[in-house]
Amino acid sequence: MEFCVISPTAGLERYATLSKTHLVLAHECKNHDYVEFYIKRQQEEEFIILDNGAYESGRPTYDWNVINALEPDVVVLPDYPLQPWQKTWHAAMAWLDENFDDISGFECLYIPQAEKGDLHGFLESYQEAVLDPRITWIGIPRALAYAITDDPLMRVTFARMVRKDHPNIKLHCFGMVNGDVHELPYLRAAGVNSIDSSAPVWRGWNGYSLASAADPTEWDRHGTPVNFNAELDPLMECLIHNNLEACGVRIPTR
Repeated sequence: MEFCVISPTAGLERYATLSKTHLVLAHECKNHDYVEFYIKRQQEEEFIILDNGAYESGRPTYDWNVINALEPDVVVLPDYPLQPWQKTWHAAMAWLDENFDDISGFECLYIPQAEKGDLHGFLESYQEAVLDPRITWIGIPRALAYAITDDPLMRVTFARMVRKDHPNIKLHCFGMVNGDVHELPYLRAAGVNSIDSSAPVWRGWNGYSLASAADPTEWDRHGTPVNFNAELDPLMECLIHNNLEACGVRIPTR
């Protein structure tokens, strides 16, 4: 399972390059240095998944200039986190119908969504979309484990189901649940292709260890969203490396 390392812009060369698979965040694509870094990764023939910005901004957005410049391998279809599942499904289908003639060169990823507690709706959203041949990736949101259900391993259960029913579908997990590393080996064993997270870098940037966290919800109470303009503190490099290694990211020896 590939781990997409999300980092403030100042740490991209140091940390994001530890993976050959990347999740590019649409809301940061107005930052020239951020976009140029990932254009270089694409030119190095690394794997690019372009997110739609819905998690950060509340609604999906697409900039075709960015899409054309990045030439991503995968584009995330519109989704609406924790809203009725039909809204995401209709938006994704409408986007595909409108743009399908233009989507040569990249695959499409669909993220099932549903309201809090509505596991049935989440599965309906998935089942309506997975048979569409234009969709070759399914995204698994964090909310499946903490809002749609309260089962910390529900993403693992879902991944196993998809692998059994549709073995050719590829899977990407969006984010770690409370930065908890214990889910990762189960996701890997379930056949998930990739996962992204800002937790190892950004929490380490702020002096927080994933490996020794006694309470994985502490960050949710006291942490802050990623500041992509933050300055790099070299003193935190060892802690960030330890966090990345706890997530299965190999740190090369110098």
